[in-house]
Formats: sequence, C-alpha cells, structure tokens
Amino acid sequence: MKLSFSTLGCPHYNMEQIIEMAVKNKYHGIEIRTVSSTVEISTLEAFKGSGLTETDKKIKDSGLEVACIGTGVNFCTASKEHQEKALESAKVSMHIANALDCKYIRTFGGPVPTTQGFIESLKWTWEGYQKLCEMAESMGVLPLLETHDDFSTSARVKEVIDGIESRQIGVVWDIVHSVRFGESPQDTYDTLKDYIRHVHVKDALDFSPKHADFPLTGEGKIPIAECIALLKAGGYDGYLSFEWEKFWHPEIPEPEIAIPHYANVMLKY
Repeated sequence: MKLSFSTLGCPHYNMEQIIEMAVKNKYHGIEIRTVSSTVEISTLEAFKGSGLTETDKKIKDSGLEVACIGTGVNFCTASKEHQEKALESAKVSMHIANALDCKYIRTFGGPVPTTQGFIESLKWTWEGYQKLCEMAESMGVLPLLETHDDFSTSARVKEVIDGIESRQIGVVWDIVHSVRFGESPQDTYDTLKDYIRHVHVKDALDFSPKHADFPLTGEGKIPIAECIALLKAGGYDGYLSFEWEKFWHPEIPEPEIAIPHYANVMLKY
C-alpha cells in the first residue's frame, strides 16, 4: 500500500508547494481536490493546455503519482439540469485525470435533498451513474463512489452499484463515514471489497451520523489499524489517502502539522 494526501488538507497551496510537501514527507502520491484556494481546479492555468502538460511533468519529475482527482459530482438531486452539470464536470475532471495519468475520479452519492425521498434520489443516482460510467469507459477513467453523506454505509453504496448496468465503477472507502454511521469495518469490507480502489483515512474522537470532529491521526477512536489489516489481508495495494478537511474546516490544525504527522503515524501500520 502507498500513502497520499488530499490537497483538501493544504487548500491554499499551489502545485509547487503541494509537490514539495509530498516529497519532503516521503509520500508516494497526491490526491488533487483543492489548489490555490479553489476546488474548481479546471479554472487554473496549471490545469489548462500547456499548463496542464507542465503540471504533469513537475509531478512525474518529483517521483510522485496522482492517486485520484477529487470532484463534487453527485446525481441524487431530481433535476435534469443538475445531472447535466454533474456529467459535464465529471468529463472535465476525467480529461485532467487522463493528462496526469491518473486512473480515478472521486464522486459522491450525495446528501438526499430534504424536498425528496431516498427512493426518488436513488433513481436519479442510478441514471446519472449509468451515463457517467458509459462516458468513463470511452475516456479510460474509472469513477469511484465514496462512502459519504447519505451513501455512507456499504449497503447504500452497493445498492447504487447493483442498480446500474455498467461495471465501470469502483469505490472510495472513507473509513470515518462508514464507522460513524454504525457499520463495522469488517461488514464494510466484506460488502465492498471487490470494488475498493482508493481509501480515505482520517480519525475522529466524537462522531455520529450527524457529526464528526477532526483530531490528528491516531488521536481518535476510528479503528484505523483494523481497516488497514482487512485491506492488507485482502491484497489491496492502492493508496491510503489522508483527507484532512482543512478547506471546509479552517479551524483545524495547519497542513504543516497534520500532513507530516499522518505520514509518521502510518509508518507503524
């Protein structure tokens, strides 16, 4: 298994700073989500035309890989306009992924809007992912559905997978979200093991389906060691990616503390 961190944890860094942080702390890869204070990375010169080619060269010259491109794509809102915008956003992200030799984009099931029920949301989600998977197959990038929001349990994620015809889909196992919704690591792994392609690791001390705090890795109660043991026993050889949500929670410790700390703690696993 390899280590990466999501750039969500250093949201104001540019690509040079991101690469420097990764190399200095002996990471194998980076997961690109936020760069230079925006999640809309396609608007940055570093991800357009010759700038994208130069970004690819800088990453490769540093000995790093791009583990995943993070997106906010979801399909659960009952709206053709929302679905079309999500598909277009995914297409742009897959173009970036291709240019950076990255195999995956991360997507969400999404929070179910309060104005509609879960069954209606699931129908829109099936339709959206079917279209996304068809697009992804032609572009050679695998979309990954994260255990997150109202799709945090393996049963909910598997329900999405089982409802689409395409097998061109994988899973991001975010271990905090499956645990805080009451599911054991063993149950999550048993249900999703054939689909897990990427793993988000972070810790939490006080958590429930409605809340989770953000202690440094190893200072909470999430059974990280158990999750890694399950992955190791099953032959998982992908990334254990540190998702420090600094962009959404500016009050938590700085990236200069959290990102090196994660790399050091993970050595014991």
